[in-house]
Order: sequence, then structure tokens, then C-alpha cells
Amino acid sequence: MFFCKHPAAAERYVQVMASFRLSIRKAERSDIPAVIAWSSNQALTKHFHTQLPAGEQAGAQWFQRSLIDRGRNDFIIHALYEDGTKKPIGMVGLFNIDEHNRKAEYYILIGQPEFTRRGIAYRTTCEMLANCFETLGYNKVTRAHGSGHTHPHAGKQMLAEKLGFRKEGMLTDDILLDNGSFADRYVYGMTAAQYAELKK
Repeated sequence: MFFCKHPAAAERYVQVMASFRLSIRKAERSDIPAVIAWSSNQALTKHFHTQLPAGEQAGAQWFQRSLIDRGRNDFIIHALYEDGTKKPIGMVGLFNIDEHNRKAEYYILIGQPEFTRRGIAYRTTCEMLANCFETLGYNKVTRAHGSGHTHPHAGKQMLAEKLGFRKEGMLTDDILLDNGSFADRYVYGMTAAQYAELKK
């Protein structure tokens, strides 16, 4: 089951286009090079607020932490083609997992530019929400984005709203940018009750 808490989680498949489907599974050691490549691409990670490993040693440490850290779950998204080949195209996961209050924050990163704007982030997030609320029994899932319509995260804000997340507030001067200034972030949330309403 996708987003199962255990490393032995089975792959979950999602049909996106006729040419390929998605495979979503727990991160494995063989995924480290792809994760390092994505984290080294500043165009991808400049406004990505979940820390990713930079370098081989950091990649190995990241993977080891992903196995034992109960406060997060990291998964790799693959494009699976009809001929059986597959390509890692991004990652998705939960962090700041709070089992007592039954909530978590999620992230998603499409690491291969040719796979953006193809509905992959939308479909993957739908799978994540279904598992969080229907399988794991969470009461709330949150997501934070940079503020402003001109901010690079404006598209992600639109995605969150399209999925049914509600804007709950703003975190003032919440992140430090490369130019030394601080930027605000909007906080989006979805509760189990809101998710149930959306499914009707």
C-alpha cells in the first residue's frame, strides 16, 4: 500500500498517460544518485523548503535516516513504460509526522523537467491524500508555499487549491532566500472531514 510506514511497502501504480504509468514506492539505496542530481539542480530546489542531500556522503546519510526516522517517509516516483523500463522522475513524502495529533506535512518534487505540467503532481498527491486519510487514519495534512502570485510557488498554490486544500494563514518572514531576505509562506491544510466532503 502506497505510503505504508514500513520499507517493504508494495509499489502503487497510477495510469497517467497512454505511454506510461507511475510507480510510487519507498525510497531505496539505488535511488540516491537521482535524489542527489535533483538536489544539485538549483532551478528545482531554490524554493524547495524540505532539505535534500547534496553530495554522495550526504545522500547515503539521507537514505539511512529515511529508514529509521519515524518523523518522515520518503518515496520515489518512476515513469514505467510499456516495454518494462522505468525512469525516476521525482519524489514525494511526508515529514513533521505527528502520530499523537495524527497529522503530517507533505512535499512533492518532480525532478525531471519533461514530466512537469502533465498532471503527475496532481495524481500523486491524490494518492497520498487517500492513503493518509483512509489508511493511516490521519486527521490533517498540511503544505506550505511561498506567498505572492509572482512567486515560483504560485503554481503549487493553485495545485493545492485545486486539490481542495484550504489556505489557513501566513507565516511571516518564514524562510531565508538566497539574496539574504526573508519571505512569507502560506499554510494550506486539509482535514479528514474536509477530505470526506470532497469525496462525496
